[in-house]
Amino acid sequence: MKPNWSFIGVMLLAVATVNLASAKGKEPKPGPLTGTWECVAHSSAQGDVEFTLKLEQRNESVTGTFINSSGEYPLTSGSYKNGLLEIHLDAPDGSYVATAKLSHGQLSGHWSKDQETEGGWEGKKSAQAKQ
Repeated sequence: MKPNWSFIGVMLLAVATVNLASAKGKEPKPGPLTGTWECVAHSSAQGDVEFTLKLEQRNESVTGTFINSSGEYPLTSGSYKNGLLEIHLDAPDGSYVATAKLSHGQLSGHWSKDQETEGGWEGKKSAQAKQ
Protein backbone atom coordinates (compact mmCIF):
# COMPACT_ATOMS: atom_id res chain seq x y z
CA MET A 1 0.00 0.00 0.00
CA LYS A 2 1.36 3.40 -1.04
CA PRO A 3 1.24 6.30 1.41
CA ASN A 4 -1.34 8.97 0.62
CA TRP A 5 0.86 12.11 0.69
CA SER A 6 -2.11 14.46 0.42
CA PHE A 7 -3.73 12.94 3.49
CA ILE A 8 -0.45 13.06 5.45
CA GLY A 9 0.08 16.71 4.46
CA VAL A 10 -3.43 17.70 5.57
CA MET A 11 -2.97 15.90 8.91
CA LEU A 12 0.39 17.63 9.54
CA LEU A 13 -1.19 21.00 8.76
CA ALA A 14 -4.07 20.29 11.16
CA VAL A 15 -1.67 19.33 13.96
CA ALA A 16 0.41 22.48 13.39
CA THR A 17 -2.72 24.67 13.48
CA VAL A 18 -3.86 23.12 16.78
CA ASN A 19 -0.39 23.64 18.28
CA LEU A 20 -0.34 27.31 17.24
CA ALA A 21 -3.82 27.91 18.64
CA SER A 22 -2.96 26.34 21.98
CA ALA A 23 0.34 28.29 22.17
CA LYS A 24 -1.54 31.58 21.78
CA GLY A 25 -3.71 30.75 24.76
CA LYS A 26 -0.59 30.23 26.91
CA GLU A 27 0.79 33.74 26.50
CA PRO A 28 1.05 35.42 29.88
CA LYS A 29 -1.51 38.10 30.62
CA PRO A 30 -0.24 41.67 30.92
CA GLY A 31 0.75 42.46 34.50
CA PRO A 32 -0.61 45.29 36.65
CA LEU A 33 2.19 47.64 35.56
CA THR A 34 1.21 47.50 31.88
CA GLY A 35 -0.04 50.92 30.77
CA THR A 36 0.82 54.61 30.79
CA TRP A 37 1.91 56.13 34.09
CA GLU A 38 1.97 59.86 34.84
CA CYS A 39 4.83 60.42 37.27
CA VAL A 40 6.78 63.06 39.16
CA ALA A 41 10.34 62.83 40.49
CA HIS A 42 11.36 64.88 43.50
CA SER A 43 14.87 66.23 44.00
CA SER A 44 16.36 69.07 45.99
CA ALA A 45 18.44 70.28 43.02
CA GLN A 46 15.72 70.62 40.33
CA GLY A 47 12.51 70.46 42.32
CA ASP A 48 9.70 68.35 40.91
CA VAL A 49 10.14 66.94 37.40
CA GLU A 50 7.19 65.39 35.57
CA PHE A 51 7.64 62.40 33.29
CA THR A 52 5.65 59.57 31.74
CA LEU A 53 6.37 55.86 31.76
CA LYS A 54 4.84 53.57 29.15
CA LEU A 55 5.27 50.08 30.56
CA GLU A 56 4.61 46.55 29.40
CA GLN A 57 4.80 43.79 32.01
CA ARG A 58 4.93 40.07 31.21
CA ASN A 59 5.49 37.94 34.30
CA GLU A 60 8.55 39.49 36.02
CA SER A 61 9.84 41.27 32.89
CA VAL A 62 9.12 44.97 32.42
CA THR A 63 9.91 46.89 29.23
CA GLY A 64 8.93 50.35 28.13
CA THR A 65 9.73 53.97 27.47
CA PHE A 66 10.58 56.96 29.66
CA ILE A 67 9.22 60.26 28.30
CA ASN A 68 10.00 63.78 29.53
CA SER A 69 10.47 67.24 28.06
CA SER A 70 13.87 66.18 26.64
CA GLY A 71 12.53 63.25 24.63
CA GLU A 72 11.69 59.56 24.71
CA TYR A 73 14.13 56.93 25.91
CA PRO A 74 13.71 53.14 25.98
CA LEU A 75 14.25 51.49 29.34
CA THR A 76 17.53 49.61 29.46
CA SER A 77 16.02 46.91 31.66
CA GLY A 78 13.20 46.36 34.09
CA SER A 79 11.71 43.81 36.46
CA TYR A 80 8.84 43.39 38.89
CA LYS A 81 9.70 40.86 41.59
CA ASN A 82 8.19 40.36 45.04
CA GLY A 83 6.09 43.53 44.63
CA LEU A 84 9.08 45.74 43.75
CA LEU A 85 9.50 47.47 40.38
CA GLU A 86 13.09 48.13 39.33
CA ILE A 87 13.90 49.98 36.11
CA HIS A 88 17.18 51.08 34.56
CA LEU A 89 17.56 53.88 32.03
CA ASP A 90 20.65 55.04 30.17
CA ALA A 91 19.92 58.64 29.13
CA PRO A 92 22.19 61.27 27.53
CA ASP A 93 22.78 62.89 30.94
CA GLY A 94 23.53 59.69 32.87
CA SER A 95 22.37 56.30 34.07
CA TYR A 96 19.27 56.11 36.25
CA VAL A 97 17.91 53.41 38.52
CA ALA A 98 14.41 53.65 39.95
CA THR A 99 12.60 51.34 42.33
CA ALA A 100 9.00 51.52 43.48
CA LYS A 101 6.28 49.56 45.21
CA LEU A 102 2.82 49.27 43.69
CA SER A 103 0.11 49.95 46.25
CA HIS A 104 -3.56 50.75 45.62
CA GLY A 105 -2.86 51.42 41.94
CA GLN A 106 -0.03 53.89 42.60
CA LEU A 107 3.74 53.63 42.36
CA SER A 108 5.96 55.16 45.04
CA GLY A 109 9.69 54.81 45.40
CA HIS A 110 13.24 56.04 45.03
CA TRP A 111 15.48 57.00 42.09
CA SER A 112 19.20 57.64 41.69
CA LYS A 113 21.43 58.95 38.91
CA ASP A 114 24.98 57.64 38.57
CA GLN A 115 24.92 56.92 42.31
CA GLU A 116 25.38 60.69 42.88
CA THR A 117 21.94 62.30 42.78
CA GLU A 118 18.80 60.79 44.24
CA GLY A 119 15.26 61.45 45.32
CA GLY A 120 11.77 60.06 45.59
CA TRP A 121 9.17 59.58 42.89
CA GLU A 122 5.58 58.52 42.44
CA GLY A 123 3.22 57.73 39.62
CA LYS A 124 -0.32 56.74 38.81
CA LYS A 125 -1.90 55.29 35.70
CA SER A 126 -3.25 57.92 33.36
CA ALA A 127 -7.04 58.25 33.15
CA GLN A 128 -6.96 57.12 29.49
CA ALA A 129 -5.10 53.93 30.42
CA LYS A 130 -7.82 52.92 32.91
CA GLN A 131 -10.65 53.08 30.36
